[in-house]
Parts: sequence; structure tokens; C-alpha cells
Amino acid sequence: MAPSVSPTIAARRDQMFPVLADADIERMRRFGVRRAYAAGDHIVTAGTVSPGVILILSGKVDITQAGGIGRPEPIITYGPGNFVGELAQLSNRPSLVNAEANGPVEAIVIPSQRLRDLMVQEANLGERVMRALILRRVGLLESGASGPVVIGPRGNGDVLRLESFLRRSGLPHRALDSDTDPCAKTLIERFHVDPHHLPIVLCPNGKLMHNPGETELARCTGLLRPIDAEKVYDVAIVGAGPAGLAAAVYAASEGLSTIVLDCRAFGGQAGASARIENYLGFPTGITGMALMARAPITRRRNSASRW
Repeated sequence: MAPSVSPTIAARRDQMFPVLADADIERMRRFGVRRAYAAGDHIVTAGTVSPGVILILSGKVDITQAGGIGRPEPIITYGPGNFVGELAQLSNRPSLVNAEANGPVEAIVIPSQRLRDLMVQEANLGERVMRALILRRVGLLESGASGPVVIGPRGNGDVLRLESFLRRSGLPHRALDSDTDPCAKTLIERFHVDPHHLPIVLCPNGKLMHNPGETELARCTGLLRPIDAEKVYDVAIVGAGPAGLAAAVYAASEGLSTIVLDCRAFGGQAGASARIENYLGFPTGITGMALMARAPITRRRNSASRW
């Protein structure tokens, strides 16, 4: 998400990193709790679940990329009126970036459930926050410097399989060619990986996996979590294609507790389409992946349901 590689930051920086007015901050106070951090405190660590969106009242917070290679690269430094977070904070998924207090910091922490309440009860303010969260994820996707690192020969079938799964899941990642990339060779030597065991995946939490299956990779990145055996859902939808996603959005918007199950990734066959030109609301067409990605975001905004 570095400015040198992300055109989104250059074009929409003010929307990605808005500075909220005092009146907006007052409206957000009731949704969170006040917290204080000392200089050097790790407020958010990549690969772990963030406490929520952090609204800064005073002090500064440094945001760095966490791609598992070398020293973390700086993204931005937030100050008073800024808030720390991206789409992961809507669903209690592991963070893709690090956040460290650059001096004493006073902040309001808004947990995921209360963030969804904010979206509903403060529609205009919630829209600005949601737009920023989405654009920050886009910036991370464009940069390819956060999230898991896939290392293996370019064109290898398993490398392509893992990349395809991460891409369809909307998860930022980086792929390094083990034959030519010096960083890949350094990691292979550091972890004493036999070339026959490639590809490997280095997760944001530091875990190393040897040619994982998609289920194993989903667990490592936080996309797949244990289902609470004690929780009873109102609606269970099997298949996360266009129909399943639409049903989940409408069920969640009516207040129903909804779970969506799929054997691979949301979107189904439509998610792999290069262009959909006959879908209501998109007269100039849209890629299947872009269309399908809107459903989980809408669902997370409306309810606590999951997939």
C-alpha cells in the first residue's frame, strides 16, 4: 500500500485517510471505549485480530506493511482525527498491517459489532468510514506488500492455485519466484526449505506452510474460523454464488442470523468471469470478482452473520 505502487492513494488519498471534525468525533464516542497507549506500544499486530477501529484523539500512530520479508515498510502516520482500520475490522479477522504508537496516544476503540452499529445509526458518517475501509483494502491489494507470501517457481501449478484462491478471496498477498527473486532465495535458505517442498507460504503471523491446501491456507490467514457449535443460525445458505450471496445480504438486512457455506471461495462461477454486462445497476459492465466482493462487504455492514 505504499504510495509509490498504489495509484489509489495518489487519486483518493483524502477519502482513504480522512481527518474527522470534532463534531464527528463526538458522534463516534458513544460507540467505543477510551484507551491510552504508551510510546512504542503495538496497538495492532499483523496476523492477529485487531481490537477494532481506533479513532485517535491525540498523539500519532505509525502504520507499516507486514509482508513477512525484511523490515516493515511505512504506509502512513495517523494523527488526531484519523482512525486506524480497514475491512478486516468489520468481521474480526486478523489485521494485515501493524500499528505502533509514536509517542503517547489517546484513542477511542470501536469494536467490530459497535462499528456495524455506527454504520446503521450514523449513516452519513458511517458511509465515510466504510469508504475509507474499502479504499484501504484496495490500496493493500494494489501494493501486494501485505498479507501472506507465496514462494515457488513462476508458473508452477500449486503456486497458481494458491494465488487464485487468495485473489478470489480478496486477500492481499505477494508471490515471489524462487528461481530469480533474491528475497525468495533468502527465505528458502533461512527456513532450510528443500526445493522439492516448494511452494511455501509465509503467513502474516509468521507461520510457515509447505504447499498448503486451500482450507489450511484459509485457516492460517483468518478467512476460515471454527464454527461455534452452541450458536443457532436462523438461515444457513450452502453455496456462495450470486444467488447465495444475494440471499445472505437480504436475510442479514432483515435481522436474521445467517451463515453462508462454500467449499472454496465466494462468487462461484460468476466470481471468475472477466466481464458481466447484464447485471442490474452496472450498465457499463463489471468484473465478476468486483461484483461478488460487494456482497460480503454489504453483509458485514448490516449484521453479525458470517461465512
